[in-house]
Amino acid sequence: MQPTEELKQSIQSIDQALGEIERTLEQMLTLARLSASDLNIDRAALQKTLERLQRKIDRIADTI
Repeated sequence: MQPTEELKQSIQSIDQALGEIERTLEQMLTLARLSASDLNIDRAALQKTLERLQRKIDRIADTI
């Protein structure tokens, strides 16, 4: 594989990883807004989900 092809693949992989991080952050924002609402919801469950999503972001970031 030529160096330019390797670079192109690396950039594509990084772009995909950043896209996944962006989608995960959007999920986290939605959950944070839900938690801040006046709705009667299980905030402890929301917190666990937020922590799971944070770990997902950490795993993605470790691969970049």
